[in-house]
Amino acid sequence: MNIAKRMGAAAAAALTIVGGTVAFASSANAAGSWQCRHWTEGTACARTVSNGYDVQWYKQPEAGGAHHVDFSLECTNGYTYGDPGSFWIDSYQTRSYVFAVGVRGSCRAVVTDYTSGKTFYSGYATKLG
Repeated sequence: MNIAKRMGAAAAAALTIVGGTVAFASSANAAGSWQCRHWTEGTACARTVSNGYDVQWYKQPEAGGAHHVDFSLECTNGYTYGDPGSFWIDSYQTRSYVFAVGVRGSCRAVVTDYTSGKTFYSGYATKLG
């Protein structure tokens, strides 16, 4: 009887550990993986997050000093969103913005560099309802 109780307790503990691991893995994957495209001037990325899409720009030093840039979000279903405003970014800096737009399918970051006159795109991040 004592052995049966120990085996039952061990089984319950094992299930608790497995359940805890599954819950941890699920919460760790709450944000999608980054979908990036690398350019000489920097790296544009997008990923899904719980309330929409997170976009990011990392500026390479090859692009010179500070640049005036702006984010927007472009989706394959025709939706396009702008952020509240443009910003300055210097070499080796990373800036990001979350577009809290909910589920919009496949979307990508658009980084408009007003200093160079160029536009950069990330890969598409997909969020399904």
